[in-house]
Amino acid sequence: MKTYSISSEYPIIMGEYPFHKQLKEELVPLLENHRDEMGKTSNVKATMTNYNWGLDTKSKRLQRFQECMLAEARTHKNYTELTVGGPHLPSLFFKDLWANIYYKGDYAVPHDHTEFLLGFSFAYFLKSKWYHSPFIFTHSGKKIKPKEGTYIMFPSHIKHHVPKNRFKETRITLSGNILTIFEEGMIKQP
Repeated sequence: MKTYSISSEYPIIMGEYPFHKQLKEELVPLLENHRDEMGKTSNVKATMTNYNWGLDTKSKRLQRFQECMLAEARTHKNYTELTVGGPHLPSLFFKDLWANIYYKGDYAVPHDHTEFLLGFSFAYFLKSKWYHSPFIFTHSGKKIKPKEGTYIMFPSHIKHHVPKNRFKETRITLSGNILTIFEEGMIKQP
């Protein structure tokens, strides 16, 4: 795992998923010709599954991937430094998990996931080439070149986008939102 910041207040986690090959072998055949369930009505102007696509799965490999993302979120500075009372940190759980299939000309407009203010979002490069469109943090201009098996986890309020895919090959990512849930009485009062 590699951690870096796009600014001192917004730490980003990047890492390599250790079971990428098996996950890719299972999911790419399902996604290569997947129908567009969102009709390009979201911020992602590409073929998308529905937002619960990965949550309703019985796939052990995808469940293992979700467990890995939750474990990474628990190591994130924004999570470990939450001001909470008592010995327990808040709970984390998946709100959404979907796939984006970028064909030539597809892109994602600058957006954030501010509805998950204390949450985390991530992008995982399931199928990509190094020359495909990067993942870009909009305000800083920081570009993350796609590399299969790599994930990027960041606080949900950070704006990001993907430029147009200029190539024939599909660029497939998994994306998701992880929520932070506080139990009653956990937040310290001033």
